[in-house]
Amino acid sequence: MSDQGGDRPAGMFSLDGRVAVVSGAAGLLGEHFAAALAGSGAAVVLADLDEDTCQRRAERLEAGDPPARALAARCDVTDRGSWEALLGRTLEAFGRVDVLVNGAAFTNQSRTANFGSSFVDFPLADWRQILDVNLTGTLLGCQVVGRRMLEQGSGSIINLASLYGVVSPNHRMYPGTGIVQPVAYSVSKGGVVALTRYLATLWAEQGVRVNCITPGGVFNGHADEFVRRYAALCPAGRMARPDELRGAVVYLASQASGYCTGHNLVVDGGWTVW
Repeated sequence: MSDQGGDRPAGMFSLDGRVAVVSGAAGLLGEHFAAALAGSGAAVVLADLDEDTCQRRAERLEAGDPPARALAARCDVTDRGSWEALLGRTLEAFGRVDVLVNGAAFTNQSRTANFGSSFVDFPLADWRQILDVNLTGTLLGCQVVGRRMLEQGSGSIINLASLYGVVSPNHRMYPGTGIVQPVAYSVSKGGVVALTRYLATLWAEQGVRVNCITPGGVFNGHADEFVRRYAALCPAGRMARPDELRGAVVYLASQASGYCTGHNLVVDGGWTVW
């Protein structure tokens, strides 16, 4: 799609006429990503295994001021057929797809059965399950939706990485807080960064940009002790609010980042600088 808004700063961030798919849209950040894209003018498909939550969120977007075009859809990101069905519904409803946000992941809020196991005892079943969703799910989304973008000759894919795909967890921060960071999480998110770079160089000349976002710790009802420890280690002195990731996703989705591909946009309050 051609540049919208020319040299006008606000116009560079416009997503009018574009269509965005957000996986993991029933999650904490997925809700904010969908709202930010819709607020910038995009039609948004909210996809997750939890279709009911996506439906409620889509209805809120449709009832907003201004009203957005929104669609809820079920998607198992580990299954190619589910991705293909999601793409089919998107094209049937909106005729194209311009933005893909790969946001589905196992986290401390959506754990596997043994998410908190120690490294030496970490079960292969949980390792495979986390990598299947966090990394293979991202791969499949890029394959299925990316193929359509290549046919169009344009598109922006935004993958969700993590601090712990860039640096190691600070293992001293977690004991007694109820929060854990298993090995499979770090490895899967490091893989997301590598996949992003691979595809960025592969598809750059074909009009499809591929970038990723690395959020810092995002507050979601964490225990006070964890928040205190995190704040002491972060230059910003606090955890992020979920809405503070909205600008990053709109930037990477829009023409404002038209010459940006293969980038890992770190939004961490300075965590990785120290």
